[in-house]
Parts: sequence; structure tokens; C-alpha cells
Amino acid sequence: MKSKILSHPSKMPCPAISLDARACKTGSKLAEIEGTVCHDCYALKGFYRMPNTRNAMQRRMDFMTSLEFVPKMVEELRQFCTNGYFRWFDSGDVQSVQMATNILEICRQTPEIKHWIPSKEPAIWKDALAQTEQPDNVIVRMSATKIDSAASNKWAHTSTVHKDRSPFGQACPASSQGNKCLDCRSCWDTNVANVSYSFH
Repeated sequence: MKSKILSHPSKMPCPAISLDARACKTGSKLAEIEGTVCHDCYALKGFYRMPNTRNAMQRRMDFMTSLEFVPKMVEELRQFCTNGYFRWFDSGDVQSVQMATNILEICRQTPEIKHWIPSKEPAIWKDALAQTEQPDNVIVRMSATKIDSAASNKWAHTSTVHKDRSPFGQACPASSQGNKCLDCRSCWDTNVANVSYSFH
């Protein structure tokens, strides 16, 4: 039985949750600018544009902004996240400080799971982390906004996209292994400061 809330990206070794990329506060603006990591966003193309996919992501948005988000999400993770890893936002991004603090509370209540949160919303996460501590089982990776540019040094954990230069830090191996993580868990590893993804 599969969760009706969580998504199951073929690349990932674990479940995830996705929102409509058109709702990204920063990413939707970057998508209009050539040379940014969001300009050719995969989550604005293909099956992500299909009505049933967009409807599912709208239901997730409604869920993630509802009062039942924290208790129901904890329940979902305990039932369906059986290998100890979870990715937030395989598309989309955090929408508000309230959503961010709720996510951190969910992570706090599921210490058996390692949570990876990729984001391009430093202001939201800065405010959220001023209100509540980041649990040890969480990694927030702030993304660089431009291709072939280094990420901000204000965050301990970051990600970049390389195209015409060598990777920054740890190169994501997915492009050489069928676009899958396989046994790599660098994105969740707090010892890996930056993960650099190959442009595709």
C-alpha cells in the first residue's frame, strides 16, 4: 500500500513530498531568468504539467497548510518511510515560516528518520530557526541560485549545479548511474558541506 500524501520519485531511495513549483516564492522568479538553476526546472515540465499531478500537488499544499499537517505527517512517515530517509520538496519549496517550523517539529517527532530539506528560501529558514532548534536528524541544504556559481557561505550545508566547470565539493553521482541515487546518501550527510549536481 502506498501513501496518498507522499510522492515516490523514481530517482530517490525513499519517499518525498512535492508541491507545485509554480508556487515557489523565489524559484518561480528565478525560472524567468536564464542562467539560474530554476530556469529549466524539471518540475515545470513533463508529467508535472498534467492536471492530475497538479491536482495532487494542490492537495498536498492544502494538507501542509492545515492544522492536521504535523500529526498526520508524523503518522505517514512512521508508516511509509521504512528505510530511514526522507526528502522534503522533490518539487516546490517551503512557503512560510509556519510551514518551516511545522516541518522541524515533524522531524523532531521522527528521530529515526534522516530528513533532507533542499531550499532556495534562506529568509524563511533563518526566521524559523530563530524560533526553534534544528533537530540532529535534519539537514537544510540551501541551493545556489545560478548555474556554475558557488553557494552562500552563510549556510553550513548547500547545493550547487555545475555545467561548464568542475563540481563544487561532492559531485552527485546520479548522472553516471541511471539518474538514481542508488547507495549514495550525500544529500543527507551532515559531513558533506556541498553537493554539486550536474546540469541536465
